[in-house]
Order: sequence, then structure tokens, then C-alpha cells
Amino acid sequence: MGLNIFATISVLSIFFIQMGMGIMTPAIQNLAQAFPDVPFTTIMMISTMPSLAMIPSSFVVGPIAEKFGYRPVLIIGMLFFTIGGAMPYFMDNFTMILVTRMFVGVGFGILFPMGNALVLKFYEGQKRANMMGVANVAANIGGISLQMLGAFLCAIAWQYSFLAHLVGIIALFFLIFFLPEPEKAPVAESGEKAKMPMIVFILAILSAFAQMVNGPVLLNMSTIIINAKLGTAASAGAVLAMFTVGGMVGGAVFGIVFKTAGRFTIALGMAGIGLGLGIANFAGSLVMLGSGIGVCGIGLFTLFPACIMELGMKVSPAGVAMATGIFMATSNIGLFASPYYMAFLAKMSGNPDVRFPLMAGLVIGLATAVVIAVLRIKPSPEPVQQS
Repeated sequence: MGLNIFATISVLSIFFIQMGMGIMTPAIQNLAQAFPDVPFTTIMMISTMPSLAMIPSSFVVGPIAEKFGYRPVLIIGMLFFTIGGAMPYFMDNFTMILVTRMFVGVGFGILFPMGNALVLKFYEGQKRANMMGVANVAANIGGISLQMLGAFLCAIAWQYSFLAHLVGIIALFFLIFFLPEPEKAPVAESGEKAKMPMIVFILAILSAFAQMVNGPVLLNMSTIIINAKLGTAASAGAVLAMFTVGGMVGGAVFGIVFKTAGRFTIALGMAGIGLGLGIANFAGSLVMLGSGIGVCGIGLFTLFPACIMELGMKVSPAGVAMATGIFMATSNIGLFASPYYMAFLAKMSGNPDVRFPLMAGLVIGLATAVVIAVLRIKPSPEPVQQS
């Protein structure tokens, strides 16, 4: 099924908003000063609360979208993001602000899986791979743009940073007026909505595993830089930006990579994560550290769309929305588990060095890539036809 330019922009607008979880990150310190009686760990929940709230909504949004339609569900999700995100501008109670961040998380929990599901619904074959790559570029551009907008507005006052969520109004316009409703799966397949093939859970667990292994380099960046005397905490922002740049590069070339590597693309993405962690582990300068982070971004944004492509080939049309919901929800569980993974490594190895999880990630990432590649030498069964 082909889409006109406005319908394509509608789909890409969903991905642009998806990475908006970092909008409030620049305002954390300002919020801490505005609410001095609130513990700093609680202040940080402004950024982490949406990632927790999106997990349950990601699990349930698929069946709801198949029953009531993709457009209505997406519009509701965008309203949660836009209204829930902007409401704290009018508030001075921190508890109520946290409640609104839960609404934002519900919005993200709808937008993340539904954006990927639309690509699987509207595109096939190499066009699907190309669109998946373009969508990931849009997501990373959105992440950078929205975070910069949040920082700019925060410079006026902390309340203004919440208004960056009003960008969702533009996306709402396209969703309401230009996004077509995907064709419903045949009634005969309706029983498949609740039955997922095993590959869905395997890929979901792999995504969670990748997020967990990749997490330490993102969470510990400022500590790594300071401990190695490579710069200050402020340097971490510039280095971490390379992850987004890497994600953009990975998205831009994904169509070509998938066409060339085929069923080995997932292994290639996992190898990229391991290699990037290895470069970061041995980095002796900010440039090399940034290069390692960039390679991690390329790896993760090669792995994820490759997994989504696999879901599209193995899951029937009736199960696409549920499959992508399970995939994205499990992925976020992996990211949430990353600090516990670091604590586990430190306890088991007796090595508390913040770089040790990077070295472990090098070994785990490359070993996992080899295992996946060996398992995929034998051609997969015929994919489910997306008629």
C-alpha cells in the first residue's frame, strides 16, 4: 500500500515525537531549585516516570488498536503526550506534576508501538526497510530538537520547558486530517490477536537484553569522563549526543544494510553495540569515547528496526499491533533493569569500576552476535504473507 506525502509525514510525525522523553532533562536542576524540599531522586522522576508508565500501556495498546482503529488510538496517545506534557505549566504542586508525567508515559506507550505497527501495515519488502530507516532518522532528529527546545524554554523559566510538549499539536493535525486507517485484518484471523508466535517473545527478550547491556555507557557517562580526567560533567552532554548521531546514521543506512545483510542484520546490530562498548571502554580521549557511543547508537538503531522487520515477516496482520506493543514494552523493561545489571556485574566480579560493564558488554555483545549469526545460517521458514 502506497502513501501520499501528507500521509507519510503523518507517520513520521509519530516517530518525531517518540524521542521526546528527554524534553525535561535540561530542566532537572531548575526544578530542584524550584522545589528545594523535594529529594533530588524524586525530582529525577520527572524524566523517569514516563518510561515506567509507558510499559503497561505498550502491552495493551495493540488489541485496543485492532478493535477500535489505529487513528483514534494514536490521536488519544498524542493528546496524552501534548496535554499531559503541557499541564504542569499551570501547576506549582510537585506531586501533581508527577501525575501528569504518568499521562505523558501513557502517551509514549501508545505512540512507540503504533508507529512501528503503521510501517508494517503500510509498507512491504524493501520499501518497508527503507521507511523503517527513515522513521528512525526522524525519531533521532525529534529527540535532539525537542530536547533543545526544552532547554531553550527552560532558560526563560522552569514552567516554560513543559510547553515544548505543545509541538504535539502539529502532529495531531496530521494524524486527524491525513493519516489513513490501515486495513483491518480478515475476520478469520481474529483469533490470532491473542496468540503470538514464539519469535515475538524471543525478539522482545533480545531487545530488552540489548538495552540492558547498552545502558551502562549512557547512565555512567559523566562518571567515566570525570574518573578518567577526560573532561567535566558538562562534557558528558556532548559525548552522549553522539549516540543520537549514531542512531541517525544507523537509520539513514538501514535500508541498504538490510538489503545487503538480510537475516544477519540483527546479529550485525548486536555486534555494533558490543564494538561500540569496547571502543568506549578503551577510550583515552573524548573523541574516542564519543566514537564508541556513536557506534553503540548505530548498533542499537540497526538492531531495533531489524527486529521490527522480522516481526512484520513472521506475525500475521491481525497480530502486528500486539507484537510491536510487546516488543517495545519489553525493551523498556530492559532499559529499566540496566542499573540492576550493573550492580550484579560488580557483585559477581568484585570489580566496582564503572568501565567494567563496558568491557563485559564488549564480550557479551560480540558473543551474542556470533550465536545469532550461527543460528541464522539456516534460512528461516517462509514469512507470513501480509496481504
